Amino acid sequence: MSHVVSAVIATVGRPSVAVAVRSVLAQSAEVREVIVVLDAATSVSLPSDDRVVLIHAPAGSGAARCRQLGIDAARGSVIALLDDDDEWLPDKLECQLSKVRPEWGPGWVSSSRMAVVGPGDRRRTWPRRLIEPHESVADYLFRVREVGVGGAVLQTSTLVFPTALARQVRWDGHRGAVHDEPTWLIEVQRRVPDVRLLHVPEVLSVYDVRRSSVSRSSQDRTGDYIAWGLRHLVCESPRVRGDYLCSSPVSAAVSARSLPGVARAVWSALAYGRPGPCALTYAGLSAVRIVVGRLVSLIWS
Repeated sequence: MSHVVSAVIATVGRPSVAVAVRSVLAQSAEVREVIVVLDAATSVSLPSDDRVVLIHAPAGSGAARCRQLGIDAARGSVIALLDDDDEWLPDKLECQLSKVRPEWGPGWVSSSRMAVVGPGDRRRTWPRRLIEPHESVADYLFRVREVGVGGAVLQTSTLVFPTALARQVRWDGHRGAVHDEPTWLIEVQRRVPDVRLLHVPEVLSVYDVRRSSVSRSSQDRTGDYIAWGLRHLVCESPRVRGDYLCSSPVSAAVSARSLPGVARAVWSALAYGRPGPCALTYAGLSAVRIVVGRLVSLIWS
């Protein structure tokens, strides 16, 4: 089966995109074009190659809108996404596309494992468990089966899918959502019920967390994460909803060092769902982490 690939790189706030672009140009599978969508009031240095196209998005567009602008401009039949501070291993596209079957038509999304680098020299492999072809995305991502991170992940820079699918279900359909990938994937699964999720076991990309994410903030956005869960997980099981509310909003509260945020998240989980023991343990440990962090700050101040 022949695939014409358009790579789309969203660059939001950090125009450090050269390494990402070079990793696309070095692919063993042919890439028709590399579309870099820049949401930043600055210039960007790109490798010299006729396949590289630069699009300037309106200021403040955000990652989801930038991705959709790239998708709308793409000439290929397949879209492969890459964040500006990540990179692909040379055989990524070849490996993922070789597992796609013609009979699936435009109803598939492929992901893979990735090497996670940072903080510092730390290195590990995510996810530990792969999603099944027709498993619920919400259940896979948000049901907490262990205390810790990296067990279940569908990260942007691993995603490959037909262009037609992303024009049917747009990435910018829920602008401002706190979760880009889950919002899009859940919507795809709801609107295309027979979509096949292909999760290959090979490590095919590098996810760099050594620099702070633009999505992380000292501002307490716990309420935004709670609102997302109540809106997008309303049709999911009470366990999935409760586990989500005890995890993602709690993580947002930890980033802001907000004990009230943790309390709001746990209250919402108990009021609107039935969180499991691992999720409740995660929330409790997160509260302890905030308290310890405050004590250490007081000691050193």
